[in-house]
Amino acid sequence: MDRIMIDPAYKMEKMKEAHEKVYAFHQAYTLVDEQMKKQHFRMKIPFGKDLYESWFQIEKSIKKFDRIFNKVEKFEARAMTDPINHERREKRMLDKKRERWTENFTYFFGNLTEEEQMYRDYFESELEFDPEDDYIDEKFDELEIAASG
Repeated sequence: MDRIMIDPAYKMEKMKEAHEKVYAFHQAYTLVDEQMKKQHFRMKIPFGKDLYESWFQIEKSIKKFDRIFNKVEKFEARAMTDPINHERREKRMLDKKRERWTENFTYFFGNLTEEEQMYRDYFESELEFDPEDDYIDEKFDELEIAASG
């Protein structure tokens, strides 16, 4: 397997830039948050149930999209995040994919796709230990949204 070598000085420079950007982002977020808290107590705007329900559904959709995006990012960066187990997991994933495509007649149900199945094959041991459950994740999202005010 080919390994990418990165100059330590270059890596340190990029890490420094990233930390500076995160610090600046955090400071801006803190400043805006303080300003919003001050404005929130001054003016309260009433709105109807239908508007609240729409907002609630939008927030749930955003959280679901974030979960899916994080799964895709985790899968795309799999070689970098766990290089020790990568070869074994990649082999298992490709073997199962080859078996599905050559030795079986595969049907995908419940919005499952080949990419999702590859994700499940690659992270099989992690998912057995800590399974992903969309219903539970959705309930946690609802609790978090309700707690945020």
